[in-house]
Amino acid sequence: MQKTKFSELLDSLVIIFNPIISDTWGKRSVLLLSLLLGFYFTNSFLSFLLDKSFNTIFLAIIILLIMELVIRSYLISKTSIPVTIINNIRIGSTYALILEAYKLGS
Repeated sequence: MQKTKFSELLDSLVIIFNPIISDTWGKRSVLLLSLLLGFYFTNSFLSFLLDKSFNTIFLAIIILLIMELVIRSYLISKTSIPVTIINNIRIGSTYALILEAYKLGS
């Protein structure tokens, strides 16, 4: 087959999606559960703390610092499963923070 732009695009898509498809169902389910648990726990945590009289600016700064520390640890070792699980929890919690900000209108 000739090397066209479309065939190069297909080759790059195969390279991207092959690790996702070829993983075991156990690994994929654990990673999906960690993503959903990060969303759930952060959403519950924020709902609990928004009812209290805490200073939400300091709370947002603390959550942001924790997420930055997780990003730094992810850059060190990308291949280990626990680091990937923690990164998925971070992604889920980031989504929950953004969703809560849109709900509050700020």
